[in-house]
Amino acid sequence: MIAAPGLAQQERFLAQGKTVAWQEGMDLRGWYPLSVERGDALADTAMCWRDLGETAFSDAFFVNTLARQPHEQRRVCRTPLAALATLAAGLTPDLFIFHVSRCGSTLLSQLLASLPQCIVMSEPPIIDSLLRLHHDSTDPAASITLLRQAILALGQRRSGEESHFIIKFDCWHIHSLDLLRQAFPGTPCLFVYREPLAVLASHQRQRGPQMVPGMLHPTQLPLPAHQLAPGDLDGYTALVLASLVNAARPHAATGQLQLINYNQLPDILFSDLLPRLGIPPTAGQLQAMRARGGVHAKYGTVYQGDPPVPAADGLAAIAAQLQPGYLALEALRIGS
Repeated sequence: MIAAPGLAQQERFLAQGKTVAWQEGMDLRGWYPLSVERGDALADTAMCWRDLGETAFSDAFFVNTLARQPHEQRRVCRTPLAALATLAAGLTPDLFIFHVSRCGSTLLSQLLASLPQCIVMSEPPIIDSLLRLHHDSTDPAASITLLRQAILALGQRRSGEESHFIIKFDCWHIHSLDLLRQAFPGTPCLFVYREPLAVLASHQRQRGPQMVPGMLHPTQLPLPAHQLAPGDLDGYTALVLASLVNAARPHAATGQLQLINYNQLPDILFSDLLPRLGIPPTAGQLQAMRARGGVHAKYGTVYQGDPPVPAADGLAAIAAQLQPGYLALEALRIGS
């Protein structure tokens, strides 16, 4: 399974920079895995890395941090996949964040990233790249080992203050929860969701790539058979949202996912998540996090709520079809 055009273009963009030749025994501290570049066999596949130097992962998304790094500092290295095992393992992840998109998960990850003791990786593309490799692999155990090694490489300690490591996944990765749990069976998992009409409206204003047909492989985002009219992006978005909720619900029912509704943010972070993670923020850190909670997580502007949904655009009827799945999650959350 190769990357869809949009994802492949992003991976090529991230891999731009001065090329550093790999040598056996090379010190990869400070380098971060970006993607795998396929060969004819697994042994011929290369891992592409970027040296982040002093650039901190403080942006809403992993790719934004890489794009912010000055061009003259960008260095790229391609190594055998086995080089992952030579990098000293970073922190084991303390928390996985899954979500339906446009539901407050970026706010949650940004608040955690503001704490010096937290490493937060928001939708790092290497995970998607390795999940695609896994689906194509004839050696699933080896590809899960690669996934574990790459995640540990993302958890590198850089300042010495870091004690906790959190990953926020792309929304479609809820379909790969079982694979990720094979790599890290003990890591707690969250699933953040939101009332369907608000998510639909947000994607209508600005589509995420997963809400455009053909951008993701069906193995990554399995959808039921459908007969949507060509160009019915709202209908397609509803199919995607239903698939995400349906994938999450059985895991939540068995206690593998803690459910968090958008309406619980950011308060649940302070009342529940930080204590359970064993993170005691200082008074100053708490004050800064609460102030940050009033800022748009993606754009850094003061958040004043979403614009109203036009009554005539048909979204309410589409959202009504998704409401039973949403209410089923609510029943699990409230009853837990």
